[in-house]
Amino acid sequence: MEGQKHIGVVVTTISRPDAAQAQAWEEKWRSEAASAAGHGGAVDRGIAFRVAPGYDLGGATHVAIYETQLKDVAAATKRVAADDGDGETTLGYTKIAEYGPVSDGRTRGVVLVFTDCDDPAEEDVFNEWYSGHLHHTVEAIDFYAATRYVSNDPSRTPSKYFAIYESQNDDPAQVQKDGVDWWVEGGFEGPKGMQLRNEVPALRID
Repeated sequence: MEGQKHIGVVVTTISRPDAAQAQAWEEKWRSEAASAAGHGGAVDRGIAFRVAPGYDLGGATHVAIYETQLKDVAAATKRVAADDGDGETTLGYTKIAEYGPVSDGRTRGVVLVFTDCDDPAEEDVFNEWYSGHLHHTVEAIDFYAATRYVSNDPSRTPSKYFAIYESQNDDPAQVQKDGVDWWVEGGFEGPKGMQLRNEVPALRID
């Protein structure tokens, strides 16, 4: 994210539905240097986000995204899962496509997109289309970068494919809504077999 070099990401979801518990977790994240990196060198840094109201990410209220340069993203995922007692789920994804420059600012909000291709015969076409779609979307919506990943263990993740769209807008929910409007008004269609499983905006907390 923010143009930083990485092989994959480890995504940890956190559920703190009580306001006081949520505030305490966010303060802990901000204050602990270990939340930004570490885990025995498995990850380089982490960024935490608050899920936008009205959106569902498996019941999670927060999501932490850690970047890793390890080729074995599964090993990094296991290390984070073993170390991070605050997380309910820890999932690993390997980067397969990206578009956008190194940021001259900070990512303020993200839209997390979970997709599958339900027709194996069309999966290559789907992946080729999606790589071009990153460019198309970043040029049209208030995103400055987008990165796409494939799950290391699709049996555990919400979908096989996962994308992070980054924005410097403090209202990622509005950016997501603008994106839906752009898609509908443009009459766009995805490739055969594409299934959108979930689309969740989230605001950076630090």
